[in-house]
Amino acid sequence: MMAMKIFIEYDNIKLKDASDYLYGLFSNNYETIILNNNMSINDKINEIKNNSNSFTISNKLNNTNSIEIIYPLRKNNVLAKELYNNLENYNVTKYYQLRDNTNTSLDYYEILRNINNNSIIIKYGNDYLNNLTILNIIYQTISSYLGNDNTYTVKSGDNLYSISRKYNTTVDDIKRVNNLTNNLLSIGQKLIIPNNNNNNNNNNNNNSGNNNTSTNVNEYIVKSGDSLYSISKKYNTTVDSIKKENNLTSNLLSIGQKLIIPSPINYTIYTVIKGDSLYSIAKKFNTNVDTIKKDNNLNNNLLSIGQKLKIK
Repeated sequence: MMAMKIFIEYDNIKLKDASDYLYGLFSNNYETIILNNNMSINDKINEIKNNSNSFTISNKLNNTNSIEIIYPLRKNNVLAKELYNNLENYNVTKYYQLRDNTNTSLDYYEILRNINNNSIIIKYGNDYLNNLTILNIIYQTISSYLGNDNTYTVKSGDNLYSISRKYNTTVDDIKRVNNLTNNLLSIGQKLIIPNNNNNNNNNNNNNSGNNNTSTNVNEYIVKSGDSLYSISKKYNTTVDSIKKENNLTSNLLSIGQKLIIPSPINYTIYTVIKGDSLYSIAKKFNTNVDTIKKDNNLNNNLLSIGQKLKIK
């Protein structure tokens, strides 16, 4: 059986950032393809129909400031209801089917009418366009529905490093897909676990950039005379980084203690796609234009499609 593909479709430039974020989540576990607002609806439908084992997420703007979920006439409401329930803390007003005005046996939206049953439409009000928590919930719910429930519930004694080792991933990748700004966890917290062993051959024909994260983690055993400062200098990192990585609340060390040493090598290779700008890329990766230009020795803001950028 062919591996499932995920299509993420949007028809308005306002939905680009949200669609790109979902792309980043799904591409950890699936071959994921963006169908953007520059494509005609017929081209999108043909692309999807050529891939029978696929699931389509269609992102649309809502004319009210709320979230709505629309599912195909030929499909049951299991996924739509699950999304509705999981988004109950947000302004999700309803899940429903929408029939064509002239032929009530057909779906109103062509994207549902002309492709296979594996599809869902999510309509976002303006206040919810780029809510990363909502997008994470959408990813978790659909991923679980498709039988790839790669979520982990934090238990007592867990830390990001131990979880990353258990699932053969990295601390930075877990933080990235869960939009975490620090290493603090709470018992019962649900985390998306990225699958770094998949082989997603996404290319520019899919209108998407390819992200390849490189990180190294070292383990160090404390010796007599060591301090956090001397260790941080040895490994070209910082005291704060070592303390965060090891959940240390003070600078005290004991001989024989094992420390996780975060490597200074931590970057993403991003391939420029149509419509990108340094500003949009910086916003996507939570950095700034000047940092990207400095790291890539850029003298101006001009980009070319297919150009590779190193993003810290």
